[in-house]
Amino acid sequence: MPPCTNPSPDRSLRWRLCCFALAGFVGFAFDAGILTVLVNLGLDARLARLVSFACAMVVTWLINRSLAFGDRVGSDIVAEFLRYLSASVLAALVNLGAFMALVTFGGPFARWPVLGVAIATALSMSFNFWSYLRVVFAPKPGNPDRPA
Repeated sequence: MPPCTNPSPDRSLRWRLCCFALAGFVGFAFDAGILTVLVNLGLDARLARLVSFACAMVVTWLINRSLAFGDRVGSDIVAEFLRYLSASVLAALVNLGAFMALVTFGGPFARWPVLGVAIATALSMSFNFWSYLRVVFAPKPGNPDRPA
């Protein structure tokens, strides 16, 4: 899917968020689907998850690059993917760090860890979107985004 480099009109923040969410849902489906197939084929779940996660990362990069941020893609796709990978790893660390802190803090998070997962996921998704918007797919020099 080639990137859309000539949006009309300029992509709004709402459009970018919807495409970002779509990429996340599709990425989850790829991750879960590939994981399930590989485990059913006899691969250890930990190794299968590394493979499925890597596949999902490439899929979400392609969707975000084509839909959400296609008007910002550059010609050096290797550098872009490495920025995407770095931002995604940092977001995963934010997710895990926030979860660990909340559960360690105790209270309702210790009793219902899923609350910690929800808050940590919201924080990491926000970090991910911001880093994709401002770092990974930064506006091209001399062509800043118009306000959404």
